[in-house]
Formats: sequence, structure tokens, C-alpha cells
Amino acid sequence: MKRYRLSVCKGSSCKAGGADAVYAEARDALSGQGLVPRCELYRGGCYGFCHMGPNVVVREDTGRKRDPLSPEDYQLMGWPGEVYYSAMTAEKMRRVVTEHIAKDAPVKELFGQPDSDDGEA
Repeated sequence: MKRYRLSVCKGSSCKAGGADAVYAEARDALSGQGLVPRCELYRGGCYGFCHMGPNVVVREDTGRKRDPLSPEDYQLMGWPGEVYYSAMTAEKMRRVVTEHIAKDAPVKELFGQPDSDDGEA
């Protein structure tokens, strides 16, 4: 089974849009489903898609040593296994944990479109 790193944006626009509730739901869902050993949850910086928030990035944990100076906490890296979700809610976060994290099945209809100007996923 895959391991993941799940980041919920902590930028001011995302926080105003409900990112704290999204983070809390991720924490509770991961714990409730026994997925904490498979998924590191953290708060990332602003990804620059404020108009599309709250934003969540899920990356496969490939065992790559984490560089503390890497821009991955505030930038999409385009790495294999990286998924960007936009306009997240607690309900959508439950679905991401249940499907993407628990079943290794990214939720395609929730993918963000970073090139979009309208905030629609």
C-alpha cells in the first residue's frame, strides 16, 4: 500500500474559506480510519491559488528525503503521484481520505484546475 503526505493550505484566504475545518476533518478521518501510519498530515503554506481554496495537495511518500528548503510546502511540484484538490470542504476531505488515502484511488472529480480563473474544479 502507498504512503502519502497530505497538506492543507494555511494561507489567509484558505483559512477564511474553511481550511481549519478541512484540516480538522482530515485529522479526524485519518485517525478514525486507522490511516495515520500511512499518511502524514500537515499545514502547507499558500500555493498561490487563493481564489480556488481551500486547497489541499496529496503526494505519494516515496521515501525521498525531505529537503527543508524545498518549495513543496507552497508550490505544486509536478511530481508523479501529486494531486491538487481545490474548493475543499470537510465533506470532500472525508471522501479524499476514504478513497484516495485508504484505497489509493484519487478522486478525479475533485481535482483542482490551477490554470482556471473561475475557481471551479
